[in-house]
Amino acid sequence: MRRFAIFTMLMLAGTLAFAQKKVKTKAEGQAIMALQQAQQGGDPDAIIKASDDLVTKFADTEFKAYALGVEADAYEKKGDHAKAIVYGEQALEADPAEYSADILLANIYANTTGANDLDKEEKLKKAEKYANDGIAAAAKAPKPNPQITDEQWSQAQKSEQAQGYQALGTIAQVRKKYDDAVAAYQKGLDLDPDPVIMLRAGRAMLTARKPAEAIAWFDKAAASPLANDQVKQIAASDKKRAEALPK
Repeated sequence: MRRFAIFTMLMLAGTLAFAQKKVKTKAEGQAIMALQQAQQGGDPDAIIKASDDLVTKFADTEFKAYALGVEADAYEKKGDHAKAIVYGEQALEADPAEYSADILLANIYANTTGANDLDKEEKLKKAEKYANDGIAAAAKAPKPNPQITDEQWSQAQKSEQAQGYQALGTIAQVRKKYDDAVAAYQKGLDLDPDPVIMLRAGRAMLTARKPAEAIAWFDKAAASPLANDQVKQIAASDKKRAEALPK
């Protein structure tokens, strides 16, 4: 939730990963700018087209991993998990340090793995590796642009890491290790107080049939200054479900 708002802020400040990369031609620069503008517009189809244009027309671009990672995220927004995984993995092939792709893939695998899937552990181990790799890479990533303040960059790093811990929490939840799930979510919240992560912690406790702890998390999510109307509605609905459980 917070991650993409912070990403946009940094992009407008000069673009996340651009300071150490070279634009080779004017045409390539225009293609990169078109991708940035598509991101600002927020239309996944426009982002996918602009990403494809950059990677196809400029095969040797130093922005390949960035474009593929952005495209993976756009496919995920469209609900196309399969293509999101393909492009996320291609982004990491282009640059293993593309931590946003690691964290995106970790959350996709964690969120799409069911407790009864025959290949559950295989997928969860893959998600775990992506999450841990992404958290570690985000923590040590250098500030990419001098126009970004140290505070802004630190906030962006923490937001990315929090999403990695969110994936680890979901992995633990699928394994029915609910206390481990809440511990992972709390690590994420220590970095970035995202109310969506609070909802996930509440749902872990709800599934564990610990209504008092679940209610505390739902109240915290609803009271968060970062909570939008949708988060507040979900928190209220989930709180009612928790209140209906036997104490």
